[in-house]
Amino acid sequence: MHLHFHNLSDRQFEELVIEFCVELLGHGVQGFVSGKDGGRDARFVGEAKEYRDWNGTVVIQAKHTEMINRTFSESDFSGDNESSILAKEIPRIEAMLKQNELDYYLLFSNRRLTGITDAEIRLRISAATGLNKNRVRLFDISELDRLVKRFPIAVDRADLNPAKSPADIDPQDLAEVITALAQYRNALNELMEGTEPPPEHRITPAQKNQANGLRDEYFKKQIQPTMVDFPSVRRFLGHPENQPYVRLYEDTAGELEAKLDAWAAPDIPFERLLEVLIGRLFDRDVDLRKNRKLTRTVVFYMYCNCDIAKRLP
Repeated sequence: MHLHFHNLSDRQFEELVIEFCVELLGHGVQGFVSGKDGGRDARFVGEAKEYRDWNGTVVIQAKHTEMINRTFSESDFSGDNESSILAKEIPRIEAMLKQNELDYYLLFSNRRLTGITDAEIRLRISAATGLNKNRVRLFDISELDRLVKRFPIAVDRADLNPAKSPADIDPQDLAEVITALAQYRNALNELMEGTEPPPEHRITPAQKNQANGLRDEYFKKQIQPTMVDFPSVRRFLGHPENQPYVRLYEDTAGELEAKLDAWAAPDIPFERLLEVLIGRLFDRDVDLRKNRKLTRTVVFYMYCNCDIAKRLP
């Protein structure tokens, strides 16, 4: 059995970690609850089943990411900046130690971890909080894979129904289009002169918005300002040399269309679906995050060009 941990929701990842901890520590594991500072942790009190020398209060943290191939050593996790995951966790560990609410600390994340980084992080936690580094245990994606094989019953108990997971999005094709478009953009007018295809007959934005239930306020504030760049996108896709990117664009539009259809519900505004989709793209790909404005422009172009979302008959 192999799990793609990045495809799980945060809650599903937490449930899986709890079930692994039941096997590692014992049936007294209490599920994740929000602390006073908004942080979520699970706990176990007693003698650990797999760690016989651990006897006391074990605090468990699960730090999930939807991005692929992330590491513990990256700045968003272990950087010195105040916003890093580790920088936020250390004061919590210190406070729980002072209140005698923590004796051991387990942290699970679907990131990769080297032996050097493991030692550095445990030493940093120990130096900052006073918790013995041997009472800190980090589980990375390779450890999670081993736990999946070792405790398949834990996976069965966790609620990993794919229908409750975030829809999987592979942003690679769109990232290639955006990267190429970003490189060409400064010279597009010169390179693409005379190559813009004739405009096709499309429904009006008002008709499109009404068909999809997209609010005028969102359209005017978010989509309309990007429309000034639509001719450049159209010229880029219409240039003969860029036909490979057209295929990637069309494949991506088809995938995004399927996700929007899967997420659609009468009580969910369409603009929320668009924002979730765009956010998921940013979460999954560095190149798209580097070109946020252009990525939004292309997604909104897909919408206005009727490549995604409902069309009138």
